Amino acid sequence: MTKLHMTRRELVASLVATGAVAAVPPAWAKRLLPAKRRIGPGAFNDGVASGEPSSTAVTFWSRLETSRPRSGARLVVATDPGMRHVVAHTTVPTGRGVNGALKARVGGLKPHSEYYYVWESGTGVSPIGRTRTAPPPGSAQPLLLASSSCQSYGVGYYNAHADAAALADLDVYMFLGDYIYEARARKDALRDDEIQAVDLATYRAKYALYRSDPNLRELHRLHPVLVIWDDHEVENNYSDNNPPTPLARRWDGYRASFEWQPRMSPRNDRHRVYRQFSYGAYADIFLTDERQYRTGSNDGQPRHILGEPQMTWLINALKSSKATWKVVANEVVIASINYGQGLNSDAWDGYQADRARLLGEIERAGVDNVIFLSGDAHVFMCNLLASDFSTFGDGTARKPAGVEYLTGSVTSTGRDTPEAEIQASSPWNREYNGAVHGYGRIALGPDQAVVDYMTANIDVPGAPAALLERFTQPVGTNSVQRESHATARV
Repeated sequence: MTKLHMTRRELVASLVATGAVAAVPPAWAKRLLPAKRRIGPGAFNDGVASGEPSSTAVTFWSRLETSRPRSGARLVVATDPGMRHVVAHTTVPTGRGVNGALKARVGGLKPHSEYYYVWESGTGVSPIGRTRTAPPPGSAQPLLLASSSCQSYGVGYYNAHADAAALADLDVYMFLGDYIYEARARKDALRDDEIQAVDLATYRAKYALYRSDPNLRELHRLHPVLVIWDDHEVENNYSDNNPPTPLARRWDGYRASFEWQPRMSPRNDRHRVYRQFSYGAYADIFLTDERQYRTGSNDGQPRHILGEPQMTWLINALKSSKATWKVVANEVVIASINYGQGLNSDAWDGYQADRARLLGEIERAGVDNVIFLSGDAHVFMCNLLASDFSTFGDGTARKPAGVEYLTGSVTSTGRDTPEAEIQASSPWNREYNGAVHGYGRIALGPDQAVVDYMTANIDVPGAPAALLERFTQPVGTNSVQRESHATARV
């Protein structure tokens, strides 16, 4: 178990043998501190986090609570939990303009290796975090990924996060959207949330509330993450422009998200989310953004979900990928699904031309082993995919374009529709469960992908997680074998 705390005296002693000094990202260093950087007093009340792991670099995050308008803290990275074998350290500036956020991108690290890190202020130290770099290019290293979405704070307890935090061999955890919910919780909610987020101050307050959850903080402390957003990071279904959400509010939501997550803002596109991350020979992960660039809803523009630059990037990246598995982190359901009340126009069903184009390009190019990990729908679900669902049938007549896994909601309430009803109108569906909550584990190797749906009770703190379903996807087949580990519902 990683040691959680150390004293400033212990930390200073560990710095006697220092390593290479990490570079400070210009976007966070500019005009926040004098030329001679110094650390100031403050507390790290929101924990620590790491993200965006490559084979040689990781982004580190914390937040300094201080009364000073401008200050700084020292980041120390080591190869051991006792912080004695230091490989990098740097002083990172912060200030009120970025809500006290601390970020540093540290390079020169060894591939597929564990590192430990801590932040020091003038009056204390943060909890000690643990992270892991990705395997090097071409490495035949089996991978364990995990993903979840839709973690409404008031609805229930984050027991799924406690289970994921305890995983020893997790390479990266993916948040697939709705990390926060902008609206205040209902009066009968299990946990109080009186914050209605509408501007920068209230979005920041919302993230602080969510990050106060000990299970979420522990997940961030122990594992590197990749993060995409959906609609509730701004406002429910804001991209439908009905009515239009003020641009200033959108920017406030985007800004707060970047402040609170361990990810860097690209220099020329400060709110860009879509990117590619490579994990050796077995996986390329493609982060997507299906909110920021949507058009065609009450705006007089053609209807698109990704925007042309992102669509072109994703198609070309999938075609050029040499990895065995191509994993698309996807906010909203891409399969055509009738939930009994018609199709969901807020998901890819509302953008059928874009879906046909993307999946058609995958089919025509023969891109194999494409996995979509999706969120938004608050259900566990597995679907086979095709560019033309009207002629796809049950997916056995021709090879699917890929497989979609919805790895459940952490807490948010789903549609508890019987699986048979879903499959009657959407025969390419291979599993549906909207009654329970949890997250997904995705094990990737040279011959198969194994996806486990883990479920946990959200009504009481500390409830354990259990295996709900297991899917085995042999390489090259784009089909799945299902093992049910729950009592069948009729």
